[in-house]
Amino acid sequence: MSDNTRKSFLQIHPADNVLVALQDLFKGDEVIFNGQPIVLEDDIHVKHKFFIVPRSVGEEVTMYGVLVGKATLPILKGGLMTIENVQHASQDYGYRDVDYQWHRPDVSAFAGRTFNGYEREDGRVGTANYWLFVPTVFCENRNLDVIREALHNTLGYN
Repeated sequence: MSDNTRKSFLQIHPADNVLVALQDLFKGDEVIFNGQPIVLEDDIHVKHKFFIVPRSVGEEVTMYGVLVGKATLPILKGGLMTIENVQHASQDYGYRDVDYQWHRPDVSAFAGRTFNGYEREDGRVGTANYWLFVPTVFCENRNLDVIREALHNTLGYN
């Protein structure tokens, strides 16, 4: 039996309906996720995904908290995510019309820890970060504009 303490799998986002195997898992193995047993229907290789709920044809597959695909075949709880049973799907995309609000994460687990940074005049602390984006093809230049706008407008970099 595997569970969170053995680090045999990972849920990337709380809304995800798949888990990522952190080690090879085998058909018939039972993992415990959120206190509920999941019997694996397939061998799951490290870094591959398996379902925590059954999926019917057309039902959404969520990873990273976003829609990544839809089931093309019925998938059992504990079944392997494959290109045969999931087809790519995504939500409509638009970055300018989204009202994104950043929410401060809970960092209480790190209370008392220190890092090699510097203290700002206003009492906040930080590190020196340098981000370099180099497009390898000209068609990526528009994506660089999106990144620049996100860094300047949304995150407040100047």
